[in-house]
Amino acid sequence: MKRIVIGALVISCAMAMAAGAATKAAVHHAGAAKSLTGCLEKGDEANTFKLTHVTGGGDWELVGAPAALKMSEHVGHKVEVSGMSVSAGAAEAAEHAHAMGGKKETKAQEKMEKKEEKGENHLKVSGLKHISPTCP
Repeated sequence: MKRIVIGALVISCAMAMAAGAATKAAVHHAGAAKSLTGCLEKGDEANTFKLTHVTGGGDWELVGAPAALKMSEHVGHKVEVSGMSVSAGAAEAAEHAHAMGGKKETKAQEKMEKKEEKGENHLKVSGLKHISPTCP
């Protein structure tokens, strides 16, 4: 009987540790606070930006940056950007609310853009720190 209880205990501990490891491995969950260092570049659309050559890998689309940060003045510079990671849908909503001034898109346009953004990393920017005037 003791062996069965000990075996069940060992299995439950192993399952709990595996679940914890899986949670830690997914570092790009929406809603997670982030601080990223990389090269600030112009985005594909007006008033959008992206962070490339990010320490730790991956490129990030930057959305919702307050105008007070004057992001365009730092294009081509190495910067540290802080904010919250967001889902593709939340990033799209933030982008289009600003860019379209409240205009609605067609369902076909929305589907196409969601498909293109799947798998990308998005950060809703709250802060910017200048690191260097040059970038790798």
